[in-house]
Amino acid sequence: MNYKKIIITILSSLFLANAASPVAKEDAANPEALISRARLQEEIWAAGTPPTLMRAELQVTDAKGNLVSGDYTFTWVSPSQWREVIRVGSYERLRVRDAKGYWQKSTLSYQPEIIFYVDTMLHVKDAVKVGSKQTLGKVKNREESGVRQQCTEVRWAWGTERIMCFNQANGVLVSIEYPTSHSTHFPPQISRIEYGAFNGLEGKLVPHEIRSLKNGKVIVALKVLEIAKITEENSALFNVPLNAEFWSHCDDMQEAEIVDRVQPIYPAGARTDREQGRVILYVVIEEDGSTSHMTIIHRATPDLEAAAVEAVRHWRYKPAACGQTPIRVETSIAVDFWLQY
Repeated sequence: MNYKKIIITILSSLFLANAASPVAKEDAANPEALISRARLQEEIWAAGTPPTLMRAELQVTDAKGNLVSGDYTFTWVSPSQWREVIRVGSYERLRVRDAKGYWQKSTLSYQPEIIFYVDTMLHVKDAVKVGSKQTLGKVKNREESGVRQQCTEVRWAWGTERIMCFNQANGVLVSIEYPTSHSTHFPPQISRIEYGAFNGLEGKLVPHEIRSLKNGKVIVALKVLEIAKITEENSALFNVPLNAEFWSHCDDMQEAEIVDRVQPIYPAGARTDREQGRVILYVVIEEDGSTSHMTIIHRATPDLEAAAVEAVRHWRYKPAACGQTPIRVETSIAVDFWLQY
């Protein structure tokens, strides 16, 4: 194989992207303080919030790029008791939380690519989370649509993953940008998330409109229709769903870390036919760090898909953990095949 002619980029996170941050004036503000303030302002699903129901309208793009309507419902009682339902077209996912994790029931045996996007945009604490091997860049001031913002980069050792921008006046998170990488020729699956139409609730500011975009086109949109206190609790909502699967989860969960990454072999026939593309796999990282349940959720050509599956099959991780206890997690892995001439 001529490595000077062929570049294969492996992405171990769905939204990994490297790029320089937008030009802006640096500020002496503390990036960690910006994140803490945003969580304090926007994180309503936390201890102290009374039983509350959220209903929202959801739209996602299908395989043909058309927006498909659905709905989102979140029923909150406490950090250890909530119920979440996502419905889009014929797809439905139900999660019921208990003290040690959540019970999940889905119409599919895997999580579609678009649902990973929905999860990314829904919860502020997950959106602003910084990994143990990531660092924050200096805060930079900028103005967009008449709003003064303070922005910070979230960086890996090899480049920027995302840029988070906060409203300077009230501290809320207003956007997340995923820049195009200089090391891969494929754009990120999401280029931008926007939070808007903020309304007050229990002393917090809640975005009632959230959009995920790719190259300026909306691929996921959520519009809150109702947030209201629950006056009569229905305990039956929190019963374990029939045929549900349990997934351990905790607030201080340590994420899985790759320890042995097998490079894929670029298929000779694909190279000859100049086949290129991105393959995204749904994967479960097991308690022993192995990978299982691999399902292709973003397609390329058959040869490239087979090469990606064969490589990832041999990957090994330090598993995710709650405290000292290893747990299994669902994730997505993107594998890029690119020919450079």
